[in-house]
Amino acid sequence: MRAPKARRSGHETGRAMAANRVVAGPDTVHWGYLSADLAPVGRVANGGRVTITTVSGPPEVVAGSPFPAAPELIAIHEQVAKRTIPGHICTGPVEVEGARAGEVLQVDIEDIVLDSDWGYAGVRPLAGALPHDFHDRHMTYVEIDRQRRVARLPWDMELPLRPFFGVMGTAPPASWGEISTIPPRRNGGNMDNRELVAGSTVFLPVFVDGALFSAGDGHGAQGDGEICTQAVETCLSGTLRLTRRTDMRLDWPLAETPSHIITMAFDPDLDDCVVIAVRKMIDLLEAHCGLARVEAYTLLSFAGDLRVTQVVNGWKGIHLMLGKEFFRGKTLRA
Repeated sequence: MRAPKARRSGHETGRAMAANRVVAGPDTVHWGYLSADLAPVGRVANGGRVTITTVSGPPEVVAGSPFPAAPELIAIHEQVAKRTIPGHICTGPVEVEGARAGEVLQVDIEDIVLDSDWGYAGVRPLAGALPHDFHDRHMTYVEIDRQRRVARLPWDMELPLRPFFGVMGTAPPASWGEISTIPPRRNGGNMDNRELVAGSTVFLPVFVDGALFSAGDGHGAQGDGEICTQAVETCLSGTLRLTRRTDMRLDWPLAETPSHIITMAFDPDLDDCVVIAVRKMIDLLEAHCGLARVEAYTLLSFAGDLRVTQVVNGWKGIHLMLGKEFFRGKTLRA
């Protein structure tokens, strides 16, 4: 591994919401939990853009790192007292003006920027896809070349980077109380879907007025499954456009990329995830393309790709991808 470089960041510490920019800091993050009771740290007009910066890494990760930590991450460690451990450091929530419970939040991911010169991933006993195979904790630190968008791995390989936010979600229903950020649920959250890069759109059910959108868990790169429990965990900055959709109703997150429509489902049982994701795609084909359900079911066997999103967060994930050519030129985006 090459010698650490000084970190270059435009981040600030503390509370910040200027020119629709929410900067990660002690007053703008919540650590490890989502809740309808969280007060918004920023507000955007319907259809407005917001740039959100996120940080990753608990104190033990920073303590063992050969790279310098971001000042805002250190400030968060020192000043944020309420933590649900383990869990993600999320920036937000951001209120969307006029959004109402029962609607849908359209999140257009316009840009995602690598905001750190390093990343990490950890292996620990009783976790991941092979919980009984590895008996000791092991940390891997990687140097990130932001200009080339690659990570230099300590075993003399380079990994192309394709950054995305592992966590993007609206506030859960008030009746759920405070919930951990780790399992993904109907409000999104820790979806860990590697397809949600810049240029993609995610649609999230809104359970409380204002939507209260949060993001975190920056990933430089991840394979489907997130096998050892972590991606290339790092700091990111993203520009998002947040739009309320009064013409849609969803009970599970949905996504659109330049090439695909994607249904998603989360459950402790992968088989149940498959059933939900397939049924939701059939619903879309029936509603938007006029196909009979049996025709849509058959088409998915011909052209749909079922993928394992992740298997490491308690609630597992499946996403079903279908090429947009089968939607006859239709788009779900506003």
